[in-house]
Amino acid sequence: MLTNLEVLIALALAVLPALLAFQLGKALYI
Repeated sequence: MLTNLEVLIALALAVLPALLAFQLGKALYI
């Protein structure tokens, strides 16, 4: 069973690359 910390780490690993790619794409689009 996952601990809350493991869940948060998994979410961060899933979300951060997408967020960075979105910010980079937005910066390049302008």
